[in-house]
Amino acid sequence: MQFAALIPFLILFLGFAGLRLPLTHASFYAMLSGTLLTGTLFRASDQVWAHATQKTLILTVEIGFILIGAFFFLEMARKAGIIDSLARLVRAITPNRVVQGILVSFPLALMVEGSSGFGTPTLVIAPILLALNFELKWCALLPFLSCVVGIPYGALGTPTRLGFPDASPAHEIFLHLTPLMVIAPLLSARLIGGRWNLKESLWTLSLSLIYITSGVFISKSGPELSALGPAFITFVFGLWTARRLFGGDSGPVLEWKGLSVYGLLLLCMWTGKTIWMDRRFEGSEIRIFNPGTVFIAFGLLMIPAVKRLHSLRAIVLETGVRSRKTLFVFFCTTFLVQQLRVNGSLELLTGALPSFWLGAGAPILGFLGSIFVGTSTMSNLLLSKVVEPSHFASLAAGSAVGVPLAFQSIVAIRSLLHDQVGEKETYMRVAPFGIGFLLVVLIWAACF
Repeated sequence: MQFAALIPFLILFLGFAGLRLPLTHASFYAMLSGTLLTGTLFRASDQVWAHATQKTLILTVEIGFILIGAFFFLEMARKAGIIDSLARLVRAITPNRVVQGILVSFPLALMVEGSSGFGTPTLVIAPILLALNFELKWCALLPFLSCVVGIPYGALGTPTRLGFPDASPAHEIFLHLTPLMVIAPLLSARLIGGRWNLKESLWTLSLSLIYITSGVFISKSGPELSALGPAFITFVFGLWTARRLFGGDSGPVLEWKGLSVYGLLLLCMWTGKTIWMDRRFEGSEIRIFNPGTVFIAFGLLMIPAVKRLHSLRAIVLETGVRSRKTLFVFFCTTFLVQQLRVNGSLELLTGALPSFWLGAGAPILGFLGSIFVGTSTMSNLLLSKVVEPSHFASLAAGSAVGVPLAFQSIVAIRSLLHDQVGEKETYMRVAPFGIGFLLVVLIWAACF
């Protein structure tokens, strides 16, 4: 009976990959099948329905507020010229397209992840790449490639918040992901440039080495700075070296407005996350701090730059349109998982797994968990209780590389790029890299 819990996930995957259904439809059918199983085969009580609904609504409100806030901020930033300002800064530093893409999609994306988490690198970085006139396929793909190495240290992705016994796995997780810190940026450079260039490759490799060297020491202090600290050092180093090695002859004046706004935004995110993230409203499971609050606050501060009131109304409408599909997929998959979790079928399923999946196969388990649950955080929360403690780090590494293939990530990218890229198209581009990264994690874990 425990394997019946797999049926809704198979429906989700086969509906999307086999029948080519939109993810909104596939996720709804998966949720519906899970609901029918919970009510018939697992004979759920009223308490099960109430608890599953409560947890789903809390998570949907928390994540939904972040998504809506992020989309609102990005629309306001686009109208106020903040994104274009940041793009002009990158162009002024260097006209080299490869270097521009690496600066934005590697250290800057990791700074965003280390500051806020919750998948925000995808939402924040793609518009900057679009403003730099990168092709849509790279705007959809590049944010996924490098940000996976920072995902275990995002706002909710820290070991101390995943059921791990203490913060000590942070350093071990960093070591498990070390190969990807070299491979992902080099792959990005190759994809953007179309060919290997020695100077660009050596520069990209130097960024990886700076990130790894600083991260090895910073991650020992705990999870809070494990992504943000090395990313900040790497970004500063990247800006300086890019201007010296790849700068143009004219030496244009650098425009710092966009970077200043983003820097202040990230600082506020990280400060709020560090101080208040674990605090909840009394008698509630809802956290006091939510990154969406910072996004909305910064968006509202840009109102003077949006001169006409009807423009503001259009931005609010656009925010709702762009976030609704992602929120719907998130709600369906979350409600599905919560039902199966509360009725005990997921525990039966994980308890029946062969020992391989709880040990050496933990990265695969985490990888699949992120794809179907939607986030590395939820994947680790569900699975860390059954995986052997010595494999916590490899579980988190596998969950991280599964995030680019998470269904709501694909929907979010499509919405962010105004439906100019298809879900299937994005998924087919991301899938080979996700599977390849998983193989790297498995091989590295075996040698670790």
